[in-house]
Amino acid sequence: KGSKELTGSPPLLRPLHGKSEVEQWSDMYTVTSQISLTVRREDDGVPVVCEVDHPAVKDLQTKHYLDVMYKPQIRVSQILPASGPTREGDLLDLLCQVEGKPEPTDTTWFRVDDEMPAHVIVSGSNLHISSLNKSDNGTYRCEASNEVGKSFVDYMLYVYDPLTTLPPPTTTAIIPTSTADTTATTEPAVHGFTQLPNSAEELDYGDLSDSRAGEESVITVVDHAVIGGVVAVVVFAMLCLLIILGRYFARHKGTYFTHEAKGADDAADADTAIINAEGGQNNSEEKKEYFI
Repeated sequence: KGSKELTGSPPLLRPLHGKSEVEQWSDMYTVTSQISLTVRREDDGVPVVCEVDHPAVKDLQTKHYLDVMYKPQIRVSQILPASGPTREGDLLDLLCQVEGKPEPTDTTWFRVDDEMPAHVIVSGSNLHISSLNKSDNGTYRCEASNEVGKSFVDYMLYVYDPLTTLPPPTTTAIIPTSTADTTATTEPAVHGFTQLPNSAEELDYGDLSDSRAGEESVITVVDHAVIGGVVAVVVFAMLCLLIILGRYFARHKGTYFTHEAKGADDAADADTAIINAEGGQNNSEEKKEYFI
């Protein structure tokens, strides 16, 4: 594609990727030149010019337009949905655009990994599904052919879950009003005041959702704080009880003496303590026996 110049005289004729022959007949010469080119489909219709340089003629040339045959070129476009992912319940419309030379004679749609669903409608180069569901997931192929060859393009379909819609708010939003201008809720906005909505339905639904989400998060934080406080109080009470019991047992711990040890506190040694103790030999009443 583009312009390439091939020049030369009969002895020096050097065509690109070609050959030349010179035949002499008396005083006349016959020059034959051949050229070989590798063409693509973009070269279809491009002219190839053969020009002769001779003193007797000026700008003698001839043209030949390339006629390139190529197999179909396919492109699949998603018409519906126009944007975003494909979800359950959506309408799917695919267009298979085919270009080739000669003109493609056969364009078909089929499912690669399974049979085509019964509710799928194929009309020429269009594939139509009225209501998508998860069973439609798979690979859909558009195939076209002509005399040169066959081509195809695959379309991967994945159906996502439908969007969940939240119910309208049941609580009435409290709208602060200004005492300086009592007509602010009914009159148009003037002098810097903004007209307030007449009902809760006129509020931005997104703002209400954000406020509810904030309230739920605050409640969750409060519950955790209350539980943590109760646990801390219980632990503190148990620690106090352990300390009180420890002090009580420490104060009532001592040495217990029997009556037999009374009087032995001031003894100098063990023998004296035994003698001075109650029940000792010195303090015991002596039994006397009298014989008649």
